[in-house]
Amino acid sequence: AERRKDMSAAAASDVPEPKGAGKKKMQKVFKTLKKPKGTISVVGEIKRKDPTDPEFSINMPDPAECSKAFHDCKLAAVAVWVDEELYGCSLQDLKNVVAAQASFKGEFPGPCPVLACGLFVNPDQIREAADAGAAAVVLSASVLSEELESMINSGKASGVESVVLCGSESEIEQAVAAGATMVAIDSKLLGVNSTVEMLTAMGARDGVVTAAFGGVSDISDAWRLRDAGCNSVAVGSELLYAAYGKEGEVRQGGGKDGLSASVVRGDVLQLNDVKAYARGLMAKASIKYASSSLNAFKEQGAGFKRHYTV
Repeated sequence: AERRKDMSAAAASDVPEPKGAGKKKMQKVFKTLKKPKGTISVVGEIKRKDPTDPEFSINMPDPAECSKAFHDCKLAAVAVWVDEELYGCSLQDLKNVVAAQASFKGEFPGPCPVLACGLFVNPDQIREAADAGAAAVVLSASVLSEELESMINSGKASGVESVVLCGSESEIEQAVAAGATMVAIDSKLLGVNSTVEMLTAMGARDGVVTAAFGGVSDISDAWRLRDAGCNSVAVGSELLYAAYGKEGEVRQGGGKDGLSASVVRGDVLQLNDVKAYARGLMAKASIKYASSSLNAFKEQGAGFKRHYTV
């Protein structure tokens, strides 16, 4: 009897447990991205370039510094692209961002959870992201197909949550069936208009956080996604342009002494500008009653114009 008892105890000890502090930790990203109706959380993407937009280029000296600015902007989370060839950021950048966020421990708000974005096709990549400190990984439903469920389970075994990127309603169904509790519509691929239509047609799903990743070119895009039932939106290019701009562009500011203008270097983080843009994304405003360019300053230069709510 004692021998059977020892064998049972040994068998129980062989059952692998996810790293971290269990279910509470494993739901951190889910709880962070989920927002009450009428509000939206914002995920700030960190990348230096983007293969889907050859004109996009940011001379970002330190992704960790950028992530601290995102924290100061009260963003819900930070997403780091970890493909250096395609996006200009590496696994080491992910580690540095995680360390930067850890410096906010004990403060309010506390550290932003960090998501790892990239082409994850095997469990080893998920373990690497987990070891680097990622709280979640972004998986592609179209790339993984039948392997999606096993990759979600690999994430659980490594102590990280999974956000599943989907390009259609059928892929969302596939993701939910595979056990996903967070789905991200590829709004960069589909466009904001099509994403809004999809969200409206689907309606809310119990126990599932719905996000939109990419494609936001105007503050009102975030408002429209929110009003269609989106819990969270990931913003990259426009948020980073607000933070760093393009070298040589002229920014117009204001203050008690009147309007001012300055030439942007492109490698210096403009905290007030990115705060203004982030505040506009999260504003409880409506395109029906307000314009995203109301009470805004304009920046012009390098052949483009944008408006930031302040």
